[in-house]
Amino acid sequence: MRSRARAWVLGSLSVVVTAACGDSGGEESEAPAEDEVGSTDTDTETETGTETETDTETGTDTGEASLLRTVTVTLDGEPVEGATVIQGGTGEPYFTDAAGQVVVTLDDTIPGDLALMATHPEARTIGQSVYVDPALAQDALLFELTRIAVGDNELYPYSPPGVPGDNGTTAECGHCHVRMKLDWYDSPHRQSASNPAVQDVYAGAAAALDDQASCEAAGGSWWSGLVPGSAEQAPRCYLGAGALPDLNPDCGQDAACDTVATEFGQCADCHAPAIEGPAGGRSLLEATGTAYEAGVHCDLCHKVEGVEPGAAAGVAGWLHLNRPLERSDKIGLGEWEVLTFGPYVDVPNPRMGASPRTHFLTGEFCGSCHQLDQQALVPGTSLDPGRWPEGTLPVHSTYEEWKAGPFGDIAPCSSCHMPAETEYANSADLTADFFAMQGVARGWVRPPGATRRHSWVGPRTPSSGMLELAAAVFIDASVEGGVLTAELTVRNVGAGHAIPTGEPLRSMLLFVSARCGDEALAAVGGDVVPDFGGALDRQPSPADWSSWPGAEVGDVVRVLDALGWVDYEGFGPFGDGSFDAAAKGLPRYGFVGQATVVAVNGDQVSFDQPLPAGDLAVRGRPAPLSGGDATVPEAVAGAPGFGFARVLADAEGATMAPHHRAVDVRSDNRLLPQTEWTSTHLFESACAEPVVEATLVHRAYPVALATERGWDNPQQVMVEVSL
Repeated sequence: MRSRARAWVLGSLSVVVTAACGDSGGEESEAPAEDEVGSTDTDTETETGTETETDTETGTDTGEASLLRTVTVTLDGEPVEGATVIQGGTGEPYFTDAAGQVVVTLDDTIPGDLALMATHPEARTIGQSVYVDPALAQDALLFELTRIAVGDNELYPYSPPGVPGDNGTTAECGHCHVRMKLDWYDSPHRQSASNPAVQDVYAGAAAALDDQASCEAAGGSWWSGLVPGSAEQAPRCYLGAGALPDLNPDCGQDAACDTVATEFGQCADCHAPAIEGPAGGRSLLEATGTAYEAGVHCDLCHKVEGVEPGAAAGVAGWLHLNRPLERSDKIGLGEWEVLTFGPYVDVPNPRMGASPRTHFLTGEFCGSCHQLDQQALVPGTSLDPGRWPEGTLPVHSTYEEWKAGPFGDIAPCSSCHMPAETEYANSADLTADFFAMQGVARGWVRPPGATRRHSWVGPRTPSSGMLELAAAVFIDASVEGGVLTAELTVRNVGAGHAIPTGEPLRSMLLFVSARCGDEALAAVGGDVVPDFGGALDRQPSPADWSSWPGAEVGDVVRVLDALGWVDYEGFGPFGDGSFDAAAKGLPRYGFVGQATVVAVNGDQVSFDQPLPAGDLAVRGRPAPLSGGDATVPEAVAGAPGFGFARVLADAEGATMAPHHRAVDVRSDNRLLPQTEWTSTHLFESACAEPVVEATLVHRAYPVALATERGWDNPQQVMVEVSL
């Protein structure tokens, strides 16, 4: 009989890594020639890494026996039970017994390096070359693991991810993980610290007002302060509410709080978690360099050794960091022993210092910053214990929404927000061009879906289509007695959490109109866009509705009737029976009529038609389906339609307040997963078969706040439908 043996001589694994992934100015090493990667059969055994075939006349079957290996794993010199042993490229783990041993069957058909790895949650993964040629094969293999020093090294400097177009050296994560770097670079995570809106709300500033004249004309103060991302001071515009002036009442009246504040809120714990030094409790303005430019980045997330759901958000408690404490003796790998926590058990590359953790595959990891239950933060304010007996407000609750929803047990956050990688075979961008280099340095081919793109797509990634997939709108209409009744149902069909979710300044607005041919039909009743849709002014009856200070031609005044409260099913106490309709806090108004301002004389205005009687008049701008632009947010409260939002209120009663000021969740009618809401709208109809049109949009910020600060405020169309 003829037996076939394969001999592989890899040398030390560190040599393989140096050859394939060295610090040579970012240059990728060339792929080895075909006869260097074990692809050529010969008739003699060699030690050059090529396959060999050997004829035997004895009839002895050595194939299966030669594939068995006894592996012993120790941890700090003692046999360890439950250690994982795996052959690279197989995806099939073995686990050691109480004696630290396991018998492994090798698969000699795996392309690339034949290597075994051993790992344990308390140690870094290590690997060894293995041989199936009986002349070279090891009968037993010993893996000596060393415990990771437990703790967090505040002296450790985070490694930068790198930037597109420059692969740098292995000191940057993006040197090897190029696709992940590119995805991350375009994601909101990179901008978590540098986002101008975040910095503005933090300091009470308006970066868009970049000269003294425009700043003071808007009512701001032109003071010297810290430039975000820099230790430098320069004149800046300070305007409106901010975490620093609100939380530090002794500053902010005559000068900026930037350098004197002592209370920082919890902003940096999630928005700039990689500020070097102590983790948690830092000022967002301490973020400079990588901490500012990279926000939430690779080396931060992959230094998380564990999670503690329910603890303080971010690096203040929920995320347990373990920056390496051991000094390195390896040339070119930095001052500290490399350490990377990740989801895989089969990463032996010494440049990674990998240790496996399952939390990267769960929603609990994401919940660290996407769940924030907050006390009253502004000095002198408090929560109503009758409404909030636990003493906290659900400010960000995406994690809890997902956990309680139908996807909580089957689809973690990464299922949607980190799409499966379809172009590359693993996280080190292994492609067909490099399949011959599978192994310790470049990794092995992973099963489809095992590698996820690090893009974190969502509403701030319009090209992802996530918003369009989140909701559906259905129309049911009938005409009777010259009145069209349209029922609009909005359903959360695609999201595993509420929509909208996350930042409570977000909202989702529905606009409804009707026409006979090209003739628009007048709305005569039905539901309207709530107050969080924005208003330029409001006047209750019996005020003089011909006087509107600041009005302009083209403004629309909408007249509404007060109809009590909207009784909806929302998140937490807004849906679990704790609150009645009034406590749920969303006023219900019915549309009566509207008129457009056609002339202005001082405070007096003239309309294109008389205003009807009603309980409340709201001045705003045309809605998207009545001459407005669906992509431009305007003050549209009271327009025929509806809306969904979590509405925070501050101690002065102002709604849609930045969450650091919040003392109440006034209302929360956002749509939970697989739930729906139906609104009703009435129009005069001069035809038997009118057309009903609806547009659902997602709005990033309230109009008034975005206008005050000069922010870009994209309003994205989610659904357009007609019947």
